[in-house]
Amino acid sequence: VEMRSAQPPLPAIRRHALTAPGLLGNQFPPLCPRPLASLSHPSRLRYPLGDSQDGVRVALTLYLNGYDLRQTPLAERKQLLSSILQPNTTFRYSEHFIGKGEELLEAVREKGLEGIIAKNAFSKYESKRSREWMKIKVVNQQDFVICGMIEGERDYFGALALAVVEDGKLVYVGNCGSGFTQESLKAVYERLKPLIVTRSPFRVVPKDIGKVTWVKPELVCTARFNSWTDENRLRAPVFLGLRHDQSPEECVRESGKGSAASAAPDPPKSKEALLPQDQNEIALTVEGRRLKFTNLNKVYYPQEGYTKRDVINFYDAVAGLLVPHLQGRPLSLKRYPDGIAGEYFFQKEAPTGAPEWLRTVAILTEAHEKPGEESRLGNRVIGNRAIEKQKTSAAKKEQDHKKTTHFVIVDDRPGLLYLANLGCIDQNPGMSRVESLENPDFMLIDLDPYHCGYDRIVEAALLVRERLEQIGLQGYPKTTGGDGMHIYVPVEPVYTFQQTRTLAEILARWVAGDRPDLFTTPRTVAAREKGKVYFDYLQNASAKTISAPYVLRAYPGAPVATPLGWNEVRPGLKPTQFHIGNAVRRFERTGDLFEGVLKKLQRIEAAVEKITGLIGGATR
Repeated sequence: VEMRSAQPPLPAIRRHALTAPGLLGNQFPPLCPRPLASLSHPSRLRYPLGDSQDGVRVALTLYLNGYDLRQTPLAERKQLLSSILQPNTTFRYSEHFIGKGEELLEAVREKGLEGIIAKNAFSKYESKRSREWMKIKVVNQQDFVICGMIEGERDYFGALALAVVEDGKLVYVGNCGSGFTQESLKAVYERLKPLIVTRSPFRVVPKDIGKVTWVKPELVCTARFNSWTDENRLRAPVFLGLRHDQSPEECVRESGKGSAASAAPDPPKSKEALLPQDQNEIALTVEGRRLKFTNLNKVYYPQEGYTKRDVINFYDAVAGLLVPHLQGRPLSLKRYPDGIAGEYFFQKEAPTGAPEWLRTVAILTEAHEKPGEESRLGNRVIGNRAIEKQKTSAAKKEQDHKKTTHFVIVDDRPGLLYLANLGCIDQNPGMSRVESLENPDFMLIDLDPYHCGYDRIVEAALLVRERLEQIGLQGYPKTTGGDGMHIYVPVEPVYTFQQTRTLAEILARWVAGDRPDLFTTPRTVAAREKGKVYFDYLQNASAKTISAPYVLRAYPGAPVATPLGWNEVRPGLKPTQFHIGNAVRRFERTGDLFEGVLKKLQRIEAAVEKITGLIGGATR
C-alpha cells in the first residue's frame, strides 16, 4: 500500500488502519520508516519523512480478524488486502504482475524508472531482508562501506576498497576507481585521511585487493555497477558520491545476480567469462593463438560503467554465432580507443604489428579516399585471386587510380577477440565475400525512421515481409542496435550489386505506393516527410558496410544488433530491449535466428517476374 501525502504523519496511518474492517491497528508495523526517494543522486536522500512527496508504503495484512497472517503466502495476503482496503487519496493499493518479469523490467527501463521488486508469491512474511524479495534495478546501484584506499598513478588514491555487511561482518566486494574527478578525489581523501589505520577491517585480507591503505569502516558511498560476478565482486563499479545519512550497518547486498529472471528458476548460465575481473592486462592462448589483452579496466560505456573487459567477454561469448557472418568478408575497422565517449577513427589497412596468423587480403581500392570514407572494394583481389591483365588503355588508366589495401578478415574466434582488444566495439562487414566481391550473398532492406517511433518501423517491416512472401522470397529481420531495422534477403552470390539494388528499389517503390502515409522516398534527407519510414535501397553497393548481426553498437546503453523471429516484430518492440546485459542469455535461448541467411540462399529470377507482374497489373 502506498500513502500519498505531502506530510504523511504516522498517526494518520494508524487511524486509517483502525477503520479498516478486521485490522488490528495496535499491531501495525510501518515497513518503510524512511521516505521513498529517487536514487539518481545521493544528495536527494537526505530529507526527513515529513518532507516526502512520494508517499509511504506500509503493510497492512499481517493480522486480520484476530488471525496472525505472517505465515500466510504473500499472494493470499495481497488478495485479502485488496478485498478490505477502501481506496482514497491517502492510500493506494500497490498492484502487482504475475510472471512476465523480463517484459516488466524492460517497460520500467523505457520509462526511466529505477527498477522492480520481484517477490516469491508463496513466501511468508519476514521482518528482515530476505531472498524471497529481490530488488532488481535497471541500473544496479547501492551503498557500500569504504574500507581502504588503493594506490594508483593519480593523486590521492587510485580506487576505493568497498564492502558490504553480511551476518554482521564486512565482506569485500571489489575496488572502485571510476567516476572520480580531481575535486572529488581530493574531497574523499580529506574525509578518509583522519580514518587511516594500520589494521585491515577484514578478518582475511583479500588476495587481489592491491596495495592498500586501510581506513576505519565508517564512511559510506553510493556506486553504480554493471552486475555481480560469480565471485560476488562488483563488475565495473562507478563512484557516485558519499552518503552522510547512511550507517555502515545498513550496507547490505541489495541486488540479485542478473535480471528479473532471478525471481524465477535460474536460467541457464553463460559460460565462464574469458577475462578475469582482477587484472588490467593479461596474455592468454585462445584456440592455439596467443593474445594479449590490455587496459581492461578502461570504461567504454561511461553511463552504464561497462568496460573494455566487458566488451571482450561479450564477443568471446557470441563468437560462435557472429564469426560465421564475418568469415570471408573484408572489414573496415572503426576503432574507439577511449570508448564511445572518446574520439574514434576508421582503419582499412591491417594494423602494424598484427599477428601473422591474422588473415588479411590485399584489395585494389580508390587511391584518394577521404579519411573515414567507406572503402570502395572494387573487384580485383590480390593474393586470393590474380588480377586480370589489362587489355585496354582505359582499364590501365583506372588501375593507376587505385592502391592496394590489406583488409582484415575475421575467420575465427581469436581474430574477433584481437579486433575487440583494438577497440573495435562493433564489426562492420560488407555484403559480399572475398571470393566474389562484386556478388553479394544477401539483399539488404534498410528501414530508417524519420522523426517517427519504432512502432512505425515495425509496421513497415511487416508490410515488407508480406510483399517478399508474395514474390516468393524470405527475409530475416534484425535490430540494428540503433533506431532502424534491417531485413536480410539471402541470395546466391551470382548477381551483381546493381541487380540486388534494382530489386530493392522496385520493392521500395511498391510498398511506398501502397502506403504513402507510412513510407517516404526522397534520397535527400531535407526532402523526406517527418513521421515516416525511409526504405534505403541504396545500401546495396560494394562500397557499403553495415553492422553485422550479434555485434555491440557504440551507443549509450550498449545495445546489440539482434536477429529477431518474425513473431517478435510487433508493436511495442524496442531496439533498446537487447543489450550487453541480456543479449547472451537470449542467444543461448534462441540460437542463431540468422542461420537461414547463411544456408538458405535464394534465386531472384522468379521474384523479379512476379513483382513485375504484380506492379504492372496494379498500374494497368
